[in-house]
Amino acid sequence: MSSKSIRNKRRRENKFDKELTYESSLPPYEPVHKYRIYFLHELTSLEDLNYLINSSQHTKCFAIDTESNYGSNDPALIQILYIQPPDVESPMLLVEVQFLPATSSPTFFKIQQLFQSIFCNDSHLFTWGDIRKELNPFTIYDIFSMPIYSYLHQVQVQFKPWFNQWIKKYYSLPADNIDNDLNDIVIIDAPTYDPTLLLPTQLMNNKKFYSGETWSLQDAIVYTFGQYLSKRETLRQWSIGLDETLYTCDRSFSSNYRKKLIKYACLDCLTVAHINFIMQQSKIPLDMNYVHKQQQTSGEYTLSNTLTVVSDIFQLSEDSSYSSEQNNTELVAVHAPNERHQSPLHSIQLDCHQHETEAPALVSTTVPRSHKRSSIAKKKRNTKTSHRHRANRYNYEIIRPENMKITSIKKLLRENHIKYTNIHVVHSVLYIGVKSDGHKHLYEQLLPSDMFV
Repeated sequence: MSSKSIRNKRRRENKFDKELTYESSLPPYEPVHKYRIYFLHELTSLEDLNYLINSSQHTKCFAIDTESNYGSNDPALIQILYIQPPDVESPMLLVEVQFLPATSSPTFFKIQQLFQSIFCNDSHLFTWGDIRKELNPFTIYDIFSMPIYSYLHQVQVQFKPWFNQWIKKYYSLPADNIDNDLNDIVIIDAPTYDPTLLLPTQLMNNKKFYSGETWSLQDAIVYTFGQYLSKRETLRQWSIGLDETLYTCDRSFSSNYRKKLIKYACLDCLTVAHINFIMQQSKIPLDMNYVHKQQQTSGEYTLSNTLTVVSDIFQLSEDSSYSSEQNNTELVAVHAPNERHQSPLHSIQLDCHQHETEAPALVSTTVPRSHKRSSIAKKKRNTKTSHRHRANRYNYEIIRPENMKITSIKKLLRENHIKYTNIHVVHSVLYIGVKSDGHKHLYEQLLPSDMFV
């Protein structure tokens, strides 16, 4: 088995172990938004489509995700949630693109109209990844075209700096300001030194923030709400006809299996809307470098400096069940393993700057002179370079006592996901070189002093 195959196998095993740990330790995720599912395909009624078009014209914010078939990667499903206040029933669209009506039919024309309304110039689309890349394969079905001129919010990349600031804010609060109601928290005995499973929240934040890792949606739900979002349905065949009323749906799949896929597809949008809701309500400014809007005139993605989000969907209504006790105080509890968190409520402005055009590079017409080094000069240069590179590997180092073989040390480091640049042993002292000061700070916490003795 190749080293790449071994790494892939280890990665799958780690994901499986993490899934089991989350499932056994946490309650399942419960959406805060009410919603109603609308399947869009060849049997969708014109009455429903007219209602959805009219509703979209009065909605400014949408959460979007897509699904493709496992193996072939063929586009299969587009999920769109109309983001309304949590106590208002929001339409959830499940667009089964491989079961669309004929392009000449009135139903197909109405579906095109619906996408034009959702992807209009002043809409805000919230996604966990880059929705442009996700939607591009779906353009073959002609229900919309690229580029999209809406405001595109990449919630995933906004979440990391927001969560880091939110954790710092929480730990700076006086003890008297922390809610003591034990019913509002989830306490978990998290493993101390296993980065693939449950870590204390502050340590998990450091791991993500300093190592350059992105937050998965599943991890974000765990460490923000203390709930478990299943990802078992990620790699599935999605073009089976989720709506059983379709005449051409694949009858070899059970109703229960379809329900699992439908729930998974809906939760991918509902969780993004929930996380965005918490971030928008906090007093922590979001990174607007990840809010993009393509200008119709220039064809370039820019950031608007006049964009302001003051929609009612980001304000808690007085009679909302979601805001019952939490709305009486400035802080709203957010759950995480081993610790108890609260995030302040506030509406924010999205203030961005426009990218400047880079100046063209100057091209030199001078012909460089050739110069050949002697073999002795090459050897000296290579030796000097090697010494410099070797020294750079230990710019940031962790020192531990050791009494093990070097192969066993490397195995332990791999199992704990420690990304080292070099390791060296001198007189029973282990020197571990790492990439940056952030990595050093993180790994110092992950590696106990007696780990290698």
